[in-house]
Amino acid sequence: MCEVLVLHAALPGSTAPAAVTRLLEALPYAYRLELERRGESARRASLAGIALLLEAVHRTRGEPADLRGLRMFTGSRPSLEGGPSFSIAHSTTRVAVAVSECCEPGLDLEDVGAAGRTMAELARWTAAEATLKAMGAGLREVRQVQFDDGLSGSRFRGTRLHLRPVHLVQGCVAHLASRTAISVVTVDEIDRNP
Repeated sequence: MCEVLVLHAALPGSTAPAAVTRLLEALPYAYRLELERRGESARRASLAGIALLLEAVHRTRGEPADLRGLRMFTGSRPSLEGGPSFSIAHSTTRVAVAVSECCEPGLDLEDVGAAGRTMAELARWTAAEATLKAMGAGLREVRQVQFDDGLSGSRFRGTRLHLRPVHLVQGCVAHLASRTAISVVTVDEIDRNP
């Protein structure tokens, strides 16, 4: 039985400077430098995702995560030394993290109406991006993603993945992807951010 925990929250309009400083200081130096080069909204979304990751690890393992083991390199899956596997996604209004001890999840979400897309287009897009994240691939390879009927699965570079829509909140479309079939998805909305 493979379980995935998905935590999500509204992106904050502003973030307490002390909380941001604490979180930045806990990150590996190279990643902290990368975040400091980003624009304010992108940095805030990334930090909110990391805060959710900390909460999810605490819930699944009963102990805090050591962010010094966080590895987030362009062109590869993000990882946390010693696990669990995770995927972070955000839109303009929400942020979410999927965490699992038994599979490498890929998660994507979009706001309804994003880029003028229909619900069907958003479902295909989030399924495609979740597939790429589960495989550690970038958006440049999106045309290589193929879908089963009804978006129940996808294929990428000869690997079959399982897809699941995930209901977060009204106005948001989200999908989970994994090479392993996911039997249980627990979704919880968090009412706080860094």
